[in-house]
Amino acid sequence: MSRRPLVLVLGAVIAVTAAATSVTHAANPSEVASSISAGPVESTALYCTGLGASGSPAGHVVVLNTADHTREVAVEIDTDIGTTQTRHLVLAAHRSTSVSPPPSGHWYGITLIANGRGIVADELNAPGTAQAPCLNAGSTIWYASGLDTTVGSRAYVTLYNPSSTSAVVNVTAETASGFSAPAPYQGVAIPAHRVVTLDLGTRIVNQANVGIRVRAIRGEVVSTAVQQAGTVTSFNAGSSELARTDWFPRVTTVSGSLARILITNPSDATASVKATIGLAPYTVAPQSVTVAPYSTGSIVITPNSAVPAHGYATVRLYSSVPVAASLATGTASGESLSVPAVASTLYLVSDFAGRGFDAMTATNVGDRPLSVTVTVLGAIATSRVITVAPGATIDLRGRDGVPSTLRGRSFLIGANRRDLIVATTLPTTPRGIAVVSALNGG
Repeated sequence: MSRRPLVLVLGAVIAVTAAATSVTHAANPSEVASSISAGPVESTALYCTGLGASGSPAGHVVVLNTADHTREVAVEIDTDIGTTQTRHLVLAAHRSTSVSPPPSGHWYGITLIANGRGIVADELNAPGTAQAPCLNAGSTIWYASGLDTTVGSRAYVTLYNPSSTSAVVNVTAETASGFSAPAPYQGVAIPAHRVVTLDLGTRIVNQANVGIRVRAIRGEVVSTAVQQAGTVTSFNAGSSELARTDWFPRVTTVSGSLARILITNPSDATASVKATIGLAPYTVAPQSVTVAPYSTGSIVITPNSAVPAHGYATVRLYSSVPVAASLATGTASGESLSVPAVASTLYLVSDFAGRGFDAMTATNVGDRPLSVTVTVLGAIATSRVITVAPGATIDLRGRDGVPSTLRGRSFLIGANRRDLIVATTLPTTPRGIAVVSALNGG
């Protein structure tokens, strides 16, 4: 599946030695040379949005230097009221720091430009329970699914223009009731270095499963959706492409948890969607739904009488036409959204929130055994090679010398074929209801 990476592209091949720690990525909207590769580069650029400056969506960004050398990072913070603040960071090798909210404005976006490779960044809400990677580029088309505007929930789409020229977008929606194109969401102007936030509930009222499409008619924008469902906040990073196949490697089925796949069909053809559920030692019948054109649908994973309550399941989604999908997990107090995992050759997993992880898994989506190299980053990096069988998902914690305690640690996890998916969940009760995207690329 070829979909734009959620983060800067991790393009170098990991060696079995401590030397392999880096990544490359594509051009970004402000046309800064931005790659983290094995060779010399002038700069690295990243963009973060969906961040509230105050109130319950309030968030911050954690910046990590994975390189073996000190990096300097120029930070620009742009708000929804037109203010701009600049900061300068100096990050020693393998060190991280936080960029806090600006003193003014309600929503903000951040541009990070570093003087070399190795800089990555993640955005977090205040308690660190919601996380999403910062992006290496804007886009002209963007999709998100599963947003909720019913009573007790709020959904926002934040649009960040980090460039020096104005951008203009049209925003449309699919719901269970069909297609919607609210007039105020057409021709939305995002001035240079500005964030515009749409409160979906003001125009798309009382809808439990909303799919969004942002189409730029001038320029490019960085888009993120923010969901507040009950007491739970989450970031939906969305995607710039639809897909016929999606992977969700860590889906909780434990008692007391909720897990659903939420599907948006923005095409004029009916989507026949099937979810296969791997939950050893059980054999689970595939679950299916038909989603009408320009509509939304869902597949319940738990509670579901066809799915035993037995830890984590690996879910693969198949659709007859390209769709957008997300995973909603949580409890009766609220659900959080996460995007499908994307197969890659290299991932970075880092404990940005200081909470550790309940799971850190590797999935082989190919039809041959896959050699996976796990490198523990630090002053002295160490590596292990682990073989993953075709179609298998394994927890890497404590396996073949990989540390079993993940708090405060960072890992590079890679393979020599684009058949690898890495997934993580935060420690929660019930287990597995906070899924965190690993930084992927390459």
